[in-house]
Amino acid sequence: MRRVLALALAVMASPAAAQEAFDCVIEPAQTLKLGSPITGIVTAVEVDRGDYVQRGQVVARLESTVEAATLSLARARAESTAEIEARRARLEQTRTELARAISLHERAVVSTQKIEELRANQQIAASDLANAELNRRLAALEVGRAEAMLEQRTIRSPVAGLVTARTMGPGEYIHFDNSILTLAQMDPLYVETFVPVRMHGRVRVGTRATVVPDQPVGGSYEAEIRVLDEVFDAASGTFGLRLSLPNPDRRLPGGVRCKVTFHLSPDAPAPVANRR
Repeated sequence: MRRVLALALAVMASPAAAQEAFDCVIEPAQTLKLGSPITGIVTAVEVDRGDYVQRGQVVARLESTVEAATLSLARARAESTAEIEARRARLEQTRTELARAISLHERAVVSTQKIEELRANQQIAASDLANAELNRRLAALEVGRAEAMLEQRTIRSPVAGLVTARTMGPGEYIHFDNSILTLAQMDPLYVETFVPVRMHGRVRVGTRATVVPDQPVGGSYEAEIRVLDEVFDAASGTFGLRLSLPNPDRRLPGGVRCKVTFHLSPDAPAPVANRR
């Protein structure tokens, strides 16, 4: 009998028996309402409720006929080298004329005034060539601007997530204050919980924990503390924690109640008893 009692006391004193399970909730890492940086007519919504989208995937498009035409025009200007070739040919001609005139000037056939005039023409031709090259560089920048304006009318998902709501369809006008879709990021999931203040110092950022979702989900999953509130709630005597729970296969849903048990190291400080 004494042996059984001693064994029971040893189990009760062990770190595993001292661990407590706290109520928690499993939630999506973030819920986003996708809108548009500009106003316009929605021409297509590529996804629907229940679809899973990847980061960068096109989910909706706005009317962009004018922007597409502007981009085509800008590209045509940027790709054209006709003006530069014409200016370069003109510069070569002025150089040849100046060289011939200098040769004739040495034999007193061409006047000094004519030489100065040809030199001025050469400088003007060089300036015209530089201006043509600048115009082509500006045209390339205009292509980038036109591409950015067209891209604004293509709505892409900023995260990999689940479409939980579709609020607009083709033909509707989108404003700055409304959204087309609502996305929930499902990997990782966040586990939100509140623990008593006596746990302060025993848990910290990086502490591992076991999360057990309520039925019918069930199972046991490993998570890690990522956020630890430094302001306590005096009324309840608790403080909040957020744990990150990997969910690469999207097996776990969001909005599930759960229990969380922290893996406390043996050297974690024990709770301090209240002093009177």
